[in-house]
Amino acid sequence: MSDACDEAAASERRPFFSIIMPCYGVAAYLPDAVACVHAQTCADWELICVDDASPDNVAELVEHAAAEDPRIRLVRHEENQGLSGARNTGIAAARGSYVWMPDPDDAYAPDLLERCAEKIYFQADAGVRTDVVVFGLTEELFDADGSVCGAHDIVPALDGAFSGSDAHAQVLDLEDRTLLGYAWNKVYRAEVLDGIAFETVPLIEDVVFNVAVFNRVENLVLVARPLYRYEKRAAANLTAKFVPEYYEVHRRRIDDVYRQQVSWGLDSADVRSRLGARYARYILSALERNCDARAGLNHADRVAFCRSVMDDGLFRVLVLDARPQGRGARVCVGLLKTRSALVWCAVGRIIHLVRSRAGLAYRKATFSR
Repeated sequence: MSDACDEAAASERRPFFSIIMPCYGVAAYLPDAVACVHAQTCADWELICVDDASPDNVAELVEHAAAEDPRIRLVRHEENQGLSGARNTGIAAARGSYVWMPDPDDAYAPDLLERCAEKIYFQADAGVRTDVVVFGLTEELFDADGSVCGAHDIVPALDGAFSGSDAHAQVLDLEDRTLLGYAWNKVYRAEVLDGIAFETVPLIEDVVFNVAVFNRVENLVLVARPLYRYEKRAAANLTAKFVPEYYEVHRRRIDDVYRQQVSWGLDSADVRSRLGARYARYILSALERNCDARAGLNHADRVAFCRSVMDDGLFRVLVLDARPQGRGARVCVGLLKTRSALVWCAVGRIIHLVRSRAGLAYRKATFSR
C-alpha cells in the first residue's frame, strides 16, 4: 500500500474512498468486481453495492462479501430506479472523502485508487484541495462469444494539475476524447457533489452530471494513464440498443457543453468547430437510426426531421461555420452543409444498410473513431 493510502487510513475516521457500485442483473460479474476492489493496493475504502431491485441473487452475493469484509455494505431498493437512481442512493450513503463509481461488469488496474490518492495528497501538501481526478481507460469490444475483438486506449492529452481557468480549458478536450461522458473514470471530492444528482435520462446521464460538477470544479487533476478497462459487450451494452430519444439527448449533450464553454468566456471559432464536428456525427447517427423500423418513421417523417435540424439555431451556430480537423469530421460536416433533406436521407439510408448487413464488422470498423 502506498504512503498516501497509509496516511489516509491513519488520519481519517471515515474512509478515504467511497466506491459506489450500482447492481442490476450483474450477479455473473459481481464476484470479479468485488475481487477487483479487494485487489486495490490502497485499502482505505468502503464499497457500497446498491441492489436496484435486481432479479438475480445480487443481494445474496453482496451479503456474503460483507460478512467477510466490513468495508462492504449493501443498500437495497424495493423498486427498480435505474442507473441514475442507484448512483444517487449510493452517493447519499457514502461516508468517504472521495467518491468513485465503477460499473460491476468492467475491470480496473489494482493501483487505480493508489494513484489517485497520491495525486490528491501531493496537491494537498501544496495547499490545494483536489475536486476531481480524471484518468484514462482502455476500451475493449467483445464478440458475442465473449472474446475481445478490439481494444484501444483513451487518455487525457495532458498529465498534471490545473486550477481555475486552466481547469476549465481542459473540459472541451475531455469531451473531444469522450472522457467527459463517463462517471467511472473520475474520482470526485464528496463535498463537490452536494446538491448534484444524476438525472434519469438515457445515454447521457453521465455527461449531464459531469457538466454540473465541472461548474463547481476549481482544482482538477488529469492522469494520462489507462487505469480503467471499459468492456463493451455486443449483446449487453446499452449503446447497442435502440433509443428513440437518441437525437434529442445528444443535442442536449452538445448544447450543455457549448453553453458551459460560453459561460466560462471560452467561446471561439475553434470551440464551435470542435463541437460542430461532434454534433455532426450525432446528426448522421440519428439519420441512420431514423431508418430503423423500430423508429416507426416514413419518408415524410424523416424529411421533416431533417428540416427541423436545419432550422435549429444550434446547428447553424456550430455546424454551418465549422472547419474541423480530420478527414472523417470534414466529410460529416460537409454532407450536412448541403442542407439538402434528400442528401441527408440518402446518407442515413446508406449508413443503415451498411450497418444492418455488416453487423459486428461495422462496429469494429467504427470502434476507435
